Amino acid sequence: MRMDAMAGDAVQRPRGQAWLSALRGRAARVAADALDDLPATAAAAGPDLPAIIAAWILADPETAADLFMAWLETADAAGHLSPACPVVCQWAERVAEAQPDPEKFLVGILPVLAKCLAGEFERYDARGTGLPVWSTADEALFPKEFSPGRFTVDLAVLLSNEAAAFRRLAVGHPDYARIAEMAEDEQQELDDWLRNNFWDESAATFLRCDAGAEGVPDDSPCGLLPLVWEDRTAAMVEALRPRAAQADYSSWPGRARLLFLALLLRTPHNTVLAQMRRFRLPPDAAPADRAAWTVLATGADATRGPFLKDIPRPVRWLDRHGRSMARALLAAAAVLVLVLLARAACLRDNASGGGVAELEWRARLACAEARHDRAAAMYRQAARHGNAFYFRYKLAGEWMHLGHWAEAEAAYRALLAEKPDTPNARVNLALAVFRQGRLAEARDLYREFAGEEAAAAYPELAARARLAATLIDRQLELDQSMP
Repeated sequence: MRMDAMAGDAVQRPRGQAWLSALRGRAARVAADALDDLPATAAAAGPDLPAIIAAWILADPETAADLFMAWLETADAAGHLSPACPVVCQWAERVAEAQPDPEKFLVGILPVLAKCLAGEFERYDARGTGLPVWSTADEALFPKEFSPGRFTVDLAVLLSNEAAAFRRLAVGHPDYARIAEMAEDEQQELDDWLRNNFWDESAATFLRCDAGAEGVPDDSPCGLLPLVWEDRTAAMVEALRPRAAQADYSSWPGRARLLFLALLLRTPHNTVLAQMRRFRLPPDAAPADRAAWTVLATGADATRGPFLKDIPRPVRWLDRHGRSMARALLAAAAVLVLVLLARAACLRDNASGGGVAELEWRARLACAEARHDRAAAMYRQAARHGNAFYFRYKLAGEWMHLGHWAEAEAAYRALLAEKPDTPNARVNLALAVFRQGRLAEARDLYREFAGEEAAAAYPELAARARLAATLIDRQLELDQSMP
């Protein structure tokens, strides 16, 4: 179904396609390709039929109604649909809203919906706990989280919403009053469970319950489904939204991703929805899944007027594209850093005598600002171009400031190998050894320097060395006396 086939007078256009015809440029081409790949028959949709119906509700309600009726035709005597997915009443409500004559459509489907609703509420633990549990891993929204007898809140949320949707559909249809009352009772019980038993306020998360075990916090995707629960509380939303914004949707099964996106369309979670719309399906996703995702993501705003009317358009655009902009800015910053590093390397390699003086001045300035790593880099560069002994000595001093004691020790030993009578290097060597915990060796180095006749020319250094040796002696004596 190409975009040119949708041109023409708005009166002749199928209901629900106004937003499609308003698309331009690349967006129009992407939407057209998606509609070409979106299955239009139940047989072609296969197990993805519920998600495909959700996409067609946005793109073409007539096709959505045909697919929905085909889905209902799979109901067996117990009301079980194929594929099984507890969103049939919620989807019925959406399909009916988009029909020219919703009441006529409802009259034709309510008998089957009543039977399907009863079938959906058969998903209860056979051991008598009263909790709704998935029957099989294949049926579960998140198969990896399935375990026989395990209660997860995702199913309870979907069933609660199903009951609420059926009650709304049954309004004005007295023949279904008894089923609506049953749905109300089931919904109240589910909502009580979720609010009072499985919402852990202290942990700000929902619990799951395994057979024979206490409830534990559910950090899996199952615990995010209450965002679409009609009876959610503000505290739940405040706790779950940040988790949803950081969720790794690439690890979700395709059906779960699509259904969660479709269910979010009727919620006020604009930021979570924007996060999902930024997500891209993995390369190995089926064409039908890609098509459904594109239609749901592209057409989301068409159904969200009540939630978007008070949000300025620029803010919505930034919420949707902010992450892409941030990635672009980071990439540009990375390029700029590489350019600056290349320039710095060029300047370093071309340093002259005047350049050495400038390097020393910049190193002294960096040291005064306690930017010792930068000062060390400057002294290292200067040592390559002039007065290597002096700049290596200054570099060793910066390593001392940075706490790189082993490097400083090696530097001072190398310097003393060239000029053994350098007093400051000898005292600093003793300090570097001391800082590495070799107390006896450091004491001997201090004593050796302080005891030489040449030390008399440096009385302050000699005094410091004698004091340091004395203090280390006391520390060693205390260490030996300790039990």
